[in-house]
Amino acid sequence: MKPLKLFALGLLMALPLSAVDYVEKIVPLWQQYCLDCHSAKDADGGLVMEDWQSLMKGGEEGKALIPGKAADSLLVKFLHGHSGRGGKYEFMPPGKQAKLKPEEVALIEAWINAGAPGPKTGELAMPKAREVKTKAVPAFAQLRPAVQSAAFSLKAGLLAVGRHGRVQWFEAQQTQPKAETTGLVGKVNALVFSPDGRRLYAAGGEPGIAGQVQVLDAASGKVLQSFVAHQDSVQSLALSADGLVLATGSYDQQIALWDAATGRRLRLLIGHHGSIEGLAFRPDGQVLASASADRTIKLWEVGRGQRLDTLSQPTREQYRVLFSADGGLLYAAGADNRVRKWAISKQALEGSNRLLDTRFAHEGSIVAMALSADGRLLVTSATDKTLKLWDASSLDEHAQLQSQPDWAAALCFEGNAALCVGRFDGSLQHYRAPFRP
Repeated sequence: MKPLKLFALGLLMALPLSAVDYVEKIVPLWQQYCLDCHSAKDADGGLVMEDWQSLMKGGEEGKALIPGKAADSLLVKFLHGHSGRGGKYEFMPPGKQAKLKPEEVALIEAWINAGAPGPKTGELAMPKAREVKTKAVPAFAQLRPAVQSAAFSLKAGLLAVGRHGRVQWFEAQQTQPKAETTGLVGKVNALVFSPDGRRLYAAGGEPGIAGQVQVLDAASGKVLQSFVAHQDSVQSLALSADGLVLATGSYDQQIALWDAATGRRLRLLIGHHGSIEGLAFRPDGQVLASASADRTIKLWEVGRGQRLDTLSQPTREQYRVLFSADGGLLYAAGADNRVRKWAISKQALEGSNRLLDTRFAHEGSIVAMALSADGRLLVTSATDKTLKLWDASSLDEHAQLQSQPDWAAALCFEGNAALCVGRFDGSLQHYRAPFRP
């Protein structure tokens, strides 16, 4: 027997069955070797390995693994090149792709022989990010973490600001936080309050590892619930007006709908070919709009998860999408420097949603957009460091505020009385009505 096989066999025999953790040990192997061919978007042989439940279902060849019987599992046979499919011995990954090391195959076998247990909590697994050690570079000035997102609740009278790994809580129109919640995973890319102002949903995660949603208690700042939502970072978030359905959009090009109370996934929406940068529910909760890096806006039926229409007028990546208060209008903006407005029909079916206006808005890509509480004003910010207010009905320019010191990635109105602006340089500023230069 070859030395490598003896080493792998020795490792397998020495490894306690309970020592193989699916999240920490097995998921990284799927990500490194398998997901290029076995993701939900394009699963070779019908085998999806993005989550434990799909893996256990198997594919067109049948069950991929038999818990407790690694030697009889089709997955292991492929890893060893002994599948015998079509009279041939096939190795997986195929062709010239890097094969698993003997000790990695032994680890998978030990996990299967232990019963192939899945994640301890949640539907998906959140593997730990690999630690990369680099030489420390001293800072020459005190740095503030960039503001990634912001949300305001009129009922709670609270402003929430998302930075890397934390959420800060502010009283309305204040610049000094009253409290802070730390320990969140990665950049907090999106925030949304529940309709009653009691809960805050925060989304982010580790790029290339997994996207995470955390539910915070607005009164105490404590984390009430945490679940992994995607196999990549969550870029966008929306909550239905009744607070029952949460939508998450990820860099993995997928949209997921969740039971907001339990964190149970309701359905998956697949159809975009770029990251999902913006989400918005129509006020009646029946239609969801998504803005994507694939240069399109899509409309989805929430109840069945079916695509209703694709709005393909944008010419570059789209970052933000918003519905008017009555649900009859849809606004979108992105890297083509323009704000567009559509009239959305009641059924929102393909061909029934008319483009009403396209307005060149900034010299740079539009990175953030928000509507005032009364729906009369629309605000946009761009990479040219400009900040503009528009009449939401006519899309006529209402005012251009002072030039910004950095990109304003987070915008939210605090009712109709003030506008909160959060920037990549970490600064936070409030502009008060009537919003004049």
